[in-house]
Amino acid sequence: MSSESTIKLDNLDKEIITELQKDATISYKHLSKKIGAAESTVYDRTRRLRQLGIIKEIIPLIDAKKCGKQTTAWIRISIDNIKDIGRISKELSMIDELLEVHETSGEWDILVKTKVANNEELRDLKVEKIGNITGIKGLNSIIAIRTEKEDIRIKLEPFEEQMVMDPFH
Repeated sequence: MSSESTIKLDNLDKEIITELQKDATISYKHLSKKIGAAESTVYDRTRRLRQLGIIKEIIPLIDAKKCGKQTTAWIRISIDNIKDIGRISKELSMIDELLEVHETSGEWDILVKTKVANNEELRDLKVEKIGNITGIKGLNSIIAIRTEKEDIRIKLEPFEEQMVMDPFH
């Protein structure tokens, strides 16, 4: 049971988050004009959203293909003992080439996502890095042959209060 209490995201918070997801380089001045709030309010709200961990980082969204990462793949991982899932997930999360690490239900225990230059690089990642982790029983890859849409932005619904976990209470 978590000791975290919930906080409410109001429409102003949601507007700030939505606009920052469109362009994280926007100045507080331009953002305040865009959403119709005082610059100091936008600054304070943004700082609060960062302190609460709602805005975790502001990073550029990179076109992987233009950077030589032509292959997107998901690797399904089965493990020997479910009691080791936390340790294995943590070890996987330390591998720089893995973009996402998820513990899952079903036939496979962990799902990871990667972007690599080609199938050979995918093979090396699986054999030399993932395969060396103690407790992994099996690996199965799914390779994207074409991507229509890929986005990390989260759509926030306006007008309704949204509950978010508050780590400070």
